[in-house]
Amino acid sequence: MGARDRSDAVEVVRASADLREIVSDYLPLKKSSGSKYRALCPFHTEKTPSFYVDADKQLFYCFGCGAGGDVFKFLMLYEKMEFPEALRTLAGRYNIALPAPGGAGARQSSERQKVLAANQSALGYFREQYGKPGGDRARKYLAGRGITRETADRFQIGYAPEGWSGLKGHLAKSVPEDQAVLAGLLAKKEETGRTYDRFRERVIFPILNLAAETIGFGGRVIGEGEPKYLNSPETAAFSKGENLYGILFAREAMRKEGHAVLVEGYMDVIALHQAGVEQAVGTLGTGFTAGHVRLLKRYTDRVVVNFDPDAAGRAATRRSLEVLLENGFEVQVVALPPGKDPDLYVREHGVEGYRERLKAAAPCIEYLAREAAGRIDLAAPKGKVEALDAVLPFLAQIDNPVRRAGWVENLATVFGIEDRLVLQSLQDAVRQRRKALGAAGAAAAVAGGARLVSEAEARLLRSVMDSEIVRETLLGELVEDEDLERCRIAEIVKGIRRLVEKGEKVTYPRVGSEISDDARDLLTRIAALPHPPATLEEGRGCLKALRATRFQRQMGEIQKRLEAGGGPAETDELLRRKVHLKRKIEALRDAPA
Repeated sequence: MGARDRSDAVEVVRASADLREIVSDYLPLKKSSGSKYRALCPFHTEKTPSFYVDADKQLFYCFGCGAGGDVFKFLMLYEKMEFPEALRTLAGRYNIALPAPGGAGARQSSERQKVLAANQSALGYFREQYGKPGGDRARKYLAGRGITRETADRFQIGYAPEGWSGLKGHLAKSVPEDQAVLAGLLAKKEETGRTYDRFRERVIFPILNLAAETIGFGGRVIGEGEPKYLNSPETAAFSKGENLYGILFAREAMRKEGHAVLVEGYMDVIALHQAGVEQAVGTLGTGFTAGHVRLLKRYTDRVVVNFDPDAAGRAATRRSLEVLLENGFEVQVVALPPGKDPDLYVREHGVEGYRERLKAAAPCIEYLAREAAGRIDLAAPKGKVEALDAVLPFLAQIDNPVRRAGWVENLATVFGIEDRLVLQSLQDAVRQRRKALGAAGAAAAVAGGARLVSEAEARLLRSVMDSEIVRETLLGELVEDEDLERCRIAEIVKGIRRLVEKGEKVTYPRVGSEISDDARDLLTRIAALPHPPATLEEGRGCLKALRATRFQRQMGEIQKRLEAGGGPAETDELLRRKVHLKRKIEALRDAPA
């Protein structure tokens, strides 16, 4: 449409839309004074209402965070819509026809409107058939699955009777045949060109978008038959990768609960909503996509995935976790017992039983680790490497370095691998964005040769870097060749000492110029970690920890030599050194910081 046509349409919608009515759909408004209403602001956290709607001026404003505007702006902020979508949503609500854009956009808009019109007519037919005597099979099927009449009505569930032309005949009264084919409601035989009903003898689940438009349908066969589930094909109005089943009904619950529950099937969504878990949404027979991410991001950044526990469901879970983690979601996974999908679990254990499962949902990395441990033989080093390769690509997607490091102990426990090996492999995977450990990493994991910086090393280095007083004191107390034995920060500390001896200022960039690339990478990683303020007490505590670790390591080496056997003189000397080290450790433990 031309600029004038579009501007006129916007003004018609703006004049027709009632801001107070729209806001009331989302917030409980209370009368303030005159034409003004107030509520707690949805755009920031507050305890006293500072969000006002002026019904006369058709404007809103928050005196707390400064958000404000007209009805379009409210929808754009609350629903995280772009302006064109907000315009379409309001136009649809108030039954205002929007002029089609010109060129290819006009054709696409025209096709979309034709599909929507055909779908709306089909919805009426399916609902009518559901209520007729012939729809008894569909009603009995839903009743057998525990679905009430109220729930069926809410989700507008319908029925497609057996036969090849029932819907075709209904649509012929108001929808051209080519339009019904365009909508995917009729299929066409290639050999003859004749059309027939795509959905036959199926329970019909209308698929609604956020504007409450019927964009497509899903059909579940009654009795035997393949495919068990049949969806509308991709059309100008419907894309499986851009829509989630139940999103229209789930959006407010997602905001309220702070998370979405992602399931696979229509019945899973419906059963959970009926049980009160209204934050459930379902994929539409396709993998989890970036389009699904955009939908969920409007309402939450936390998702609980609950796909079927079979092999296909586990594979779908892994694929969805990858996409969710890539897009910054906090993700947990509900692992139901074998053979129990969410629908069946709720029927057998009740909503409280399911809510307990939700509360106990495992963080995604823990789920992946235990899933890998359940299918991989961890008895051999090769199995440990394979298990790491299964989890590390997901862990590498987590941006927060502290959260990543926090999984070390969990992975080490599940896979039976030393913490230092797991963390080193993780650091490599994050840095290089690899999907596996690689030859070098695998060899290190198997041989036990990988080393990493300990917490004491990292904290000592930060103390020396960040405080001149601590730096001068600890450099005077630290014996590099002994205290930094086998420490990865040794090269960095030596670089710091060189700058101090030359009287130069100690900064992270200047220290970085004094050391190798690997040491500079390590310094950068340590600098990025959260840390307490640098104090002399903190620095000395870390130095004590490094010395204690060195003494324990030396005692372990002595013990191995003692167990290997030797002459009396050597044994006596080893025992003497062991007693001496033990005393040093006790002295460290008793010494003040």
